[in-house]
Amino acid sequence: MTSRAQSIAQSICKSLQSEISEFGNASLVVCGGTSPIRIFEYLNSIKIDWHFVTIFLVDDRLVEPQSKFSNQMLLRIHLLKNIAKRAIFIPLSTELMSMKLIPPQFTVMLLGMGKDGHFASLFPEMLSHTLNSSKLNMEFEVSAEPSILTTPALGNPKLPRISMNLSLILKSKRIILLANGEEKQAVLQSAKKDKMLPIYHLLKQTLVPIEVENL
Repeated sequence: MTSRAQSIAQSICKSLQSEISEFGNASLVVCGGTSPIRIFEYLNSIKIDWHFVTIFLVDDRLVEPQSKFSNQMLLRIHLLKNIAKRAIFIPLSTELMSMKLIPPQFTVMLLGMGKDGHFASLFPEMLSHTLNSSKLNMEFEVSAEPSILTTPALGNPKLPRISMNLSLILKSKRIILLANGEEKQAVLQSAKKDKMLPIYHLLKQTLVPIEVENL
């Protein structure tokens, strides 16, 4: 029987191959963490024209690429191997926008979510800071300039990070959100009303439908 992770991997590859057939290339943005690993292990062996696919990370920890805390390292172990090693991988950098390496629209965006409601490296602390500041919170503003930002040490492990903001994430044709397990499903329910949960701001926008999956 086909697992849900395998079905999602096949669906992602179908979107990528369709984009390649129509436009000559495609792009895939992925998250780190444990949530997508089962999908990566199916993805890396599905036969599509991977050499026309550019892979980005939605966020990473600002550590050496060889670090066990690096999302780059996680991708090299679980995704960028077998057939998928032919893909073009571009590490996340604040210079990608000015270097025009970001496509006008990503083909597929695969996101995870933490038990605190964070996605990418957009954490509740960022929203708390906004409440005590006169500044608009551009990380979560749909109308903000699409950008790649760095953060102080946040999350678990508590490390400085780099992340796409919400408006850049929304420059995607498909967004798949992994919310694995009962605890994360409960957070999703709370996020329908709780503006202090970062995931609320992804779910409430109307630009791109969010495909929620629970492996």
